[in-house]
Amino acid sequence: MTRDDLDADVLHALRRATRTRQAFYVLVLAVALIGQVTGAAQALGIPLAVAVPAVATLELGGVVVMADADVRRRLGERALASRLLSAAIAAAAVTFNWTAHPDHLLGGFYAGMSALGYLVWLIHAGNQRRDRLRATGNLPPTPPAYEIVGHWIRHPALTLRARAIAKTDGLDLYESLKEARTALSREHRNTAIARLLHRKIRAALDPTTADIAVRVYDLDEIATRLTATADYHGLTTLLATDLTPERIIAANAADSRPRWCRRQGRTKTATIAQPTESQPAASAPSAADTPAHGQEPQSQWEPEPITDNAQHLPDASHDAVPARPPAPSPDEPIVVHSAGCSESGSDAAGGDEVSAIPQGTAEAVAYWLRREPNMDPELLAERIGKSLRSVYRYLPADYPRRPGIARDRTQQRPRPVRRAGQRE
Repeated sequence: MTRDDLDADVLHALRRATRTRQAFYVLVLAVALIGQVTGAAQALGIPLAVAVPAVATLELGGVVVMADADVRRRLGERALASRLLSAAIAAAAVTFNWTAHPDHLLGGFYAGMSALGYLVWLIHAGNQRRDRLRATGNLPPTPPAYEIVGHWIRHPALTLRARAIAKTDGLDLYESLKEARTALSREHRNTAIARLLHRKIRAALDPTTADIAVRVYDLDEIATRLTATADYHGLTTLLATDLTPERIIAANAADSRPRWCRRQGRTKTATIAQPTESQPAASAPSAADTPAHGQEPQSQWEPEPITDNAQHLPDASHDAVPARPPAPSPDEPIVVHSAGCSESGSDAAGGDEVSAIPQGTAEAVAYWLRREPNMDPELLAERIGKSLRSVYRYLPADYPRRPGIARDRTQQRPRPVRRAGQRE
């Protein structure tokens, strides 16, 4: 059916409903009139010749007041007096029908018919008033019927915005939903742009200037120009760098073990005696002590090797200091067992997977720099399971450093020697 056929069908249904409603009003008014006449004759003892015109006058007065209230409301007035008077007349008729009959069941029937007629008239008068307001432009058009589950329950905020847009612009169901999604996305984008603009201007000038700039500049225009100057090729290349198969395989190989397994080879430090007045303090390492590239240096958390000169130790029982186990050879593979922890050694049996990643810090740094020369230090530290400062000790001299970390902080410094019985 075309739109004209639908409109013609609606017009025909409206005429049929009008005729049916008029017949309903006549029947309801007749039943209410009979109830009030019989009630007046039984309760008040009024003759029927007097009760019929009296009750008919009361009913007609109620209809006149209700019609007057409807007309005044269509003209834009509130008509509070007419509405209150019509409600009072309807309430009096319902109460009289209920109390005037000794049989309350029969009185309830007459009272219900009076209340039903008044309520139907209120609904019809409200519908006509809304139609007139919508035709004159004082009421928005009827919004689309959104789904209960698919729209109101799953996306209540979006549906509420779509309904408001549909009432304002006269859009249909799907157009209003599309415009609502666009509006919400635009609001989020403008909020992010305003926050960034305010922070940058506030850092350069002052907060008041930043507030003025955020309210003066057109954020939609800024977003349009940002979209026009966006470097999609550069952003795509930046994202594609991390999605290469080689990098994903390397990351999975480095992160396959738990963090506690990566640090399982670290030994606990031992307590060394404090230097006495006759013993000079430890000096900074010279250039000869600096480890060469590819060698495992002594960590700043490891104790210094104990020589034969042990007279500074208070007890002979403290002479035995656990030494750090030797670092594995770069050519020696790492056997990863089924439990998830790694173990170095060429004679390890029962392993499920063999990896060529070295265990030593220096060898691991050199290994990853050979694979990816431009790897970030943070990513490199995560790959080998060490701290960022430990990684910086073994980076080449020409490797770009992160701003804020000086070169002297990355050099190896000896740990102050403490006495065996002194608490740290």
